[in-house]
Amino acid sequence: MSQTTGVRDVAGQRWRVIRWGLALLLAFLAGWLSIRQVRWVVLDATLTHLHVPLLALALGTVLATTATKAVRWHALLRTCNTRASGLRSLRVLFIGQMGNSLLPARVGDVARAAMMGPQTEGGFTAVLGTIVVEKTLDAVIGLAVLVGLVLWTPLPSWLRQLFVILGVVTCVLLVVLALAATQRERAERVAQSLNRKAPASGQARVARMLSGLAMGLSLFRNPATACLALALSVGVWSLAALTNVVTLAALDIQAPGWSTWLVLVTGYVATFLPTVPAQVGVFEYACVLALTAAGVDAEPALAFGLILHLLVFLPPAVLGPISMGYEGLSWNRLKDARHQHLEQDSVHS
Repeated sequence: MSQTTGVRDVAGQRWRVIRWGLALLLAFLAGWLSIRQVRWVVLDATLTHLHVPLLALALGTVLATTATKAVRWHALLRTCNTRASGLRSLRVLFIGQMGNSLLPARVGDVARAAMMGPQTEGGFTAVLGTIVVEKTLDAVIGLAVLVGLVLWTPLPSWLRQLFVILGVVTCVLLVVLALAATQRERAERVAQSLNRKAPASGQARVARMLSGLAMGLSLFRNPATACLALALSVGVWSLAALTNVVTLAALDIQAPGWSTWLVLVTGYVATFLPTVPAQVGVFEYACVLALTAAGVDAEPALAFGLILHLLVFLPPAVLGPISMGYEGLSWNRLKDARHQHLEQDSVHS
């Protein structure tokens, strides 16, 4: 058993080294591509003439976006009979966003599931299922936006590759949700059959995890909640697009209206890449890539990326630690959220 654990630890360390190597390489490459043709005098002039009142308004739209995400998540959690309040959902979401920004491997999402699990029927895996539903809804809206961009705007050929990537991800997620909604009994029978081959000591835990995950994924079994979640997802993307519009106005950048949506989709796809904390370099290059495709010069595009990066990552960086203090959490507990959950499951099995 100790030998198996040792091999697993070595493999995990090796994967972390590879991932960090790829993330650093990608950050360096994206950063270099962002600044290689920039005239620093023009960039400085663009940032100097920033309209502070509009910047404050953009920050307000970012906070409104997060609040809408919290309302959506709480609506999904209610399908699992959560006892948590909407305000706690908002606090945990801020913590999760901070974790995703500063820690690797989407630890923030795992931490969200670990924190909300004890107050939700189905536990950790049910909450994890609601987070998968969140990602699916965002992928559906993103794909719809991208289809509109491809059909009605003069975009470069690389966007079609983006369309394929997002389309594949969205289809996979939709298939998972559809199966969870329409084939739940069959999936449970298959899971039970596979579970019988697991060690007897772990069968109860595996069964509980599978049942919870199915509960969290079964959005389509409740049409009212599905419609509400979809409407809130449209609201999330619309508010994010408004943030882009206001930020462009704050920097006095002239760009076609569709460029704000292209920034959203490009930035969304970039979240699937292995990146360093806070997506340093990659976030800016995603903005530069989108805006230069819309005819904006490199300097204003980079200025936009820098300011938007600050607007998006500042609220979790500030409100995340405050929420952690309110919840009585520490950084170590946040980093070890997955391991703590597994240990708790072992104790309860």
